[in-house]
Amino acid sequence: MSFEQFSLNSRMRKCAFCRHWYDLTNSCIRPKAPNIGIWEYDTRAMRMCLKRNTDTEGYFGCTKYECKIVDGK
Repeated sequence: MSFEQFSLNSRMRKCAFCRHWYDLTNSCIRPKAPNIGIWEYDTRAMRMCLKRNTDTEGYFGCTKYECKIVDGK
């Protein structure tokens, strides 16, 4: 596994944090400092994208991105 930091507050979109990326247990992401929106994700993980119907890597992104992390506010 190769983990990289990611800020949920950024405008970047990463498949690892998308609700359409089929990772039911969220095993490819983990909180680093969730109170300020910093998480880590496995850049090499491949999962099925339910929108594109193809395997994609965690660092990919697209216009159909919907963040699966809810801030609870």
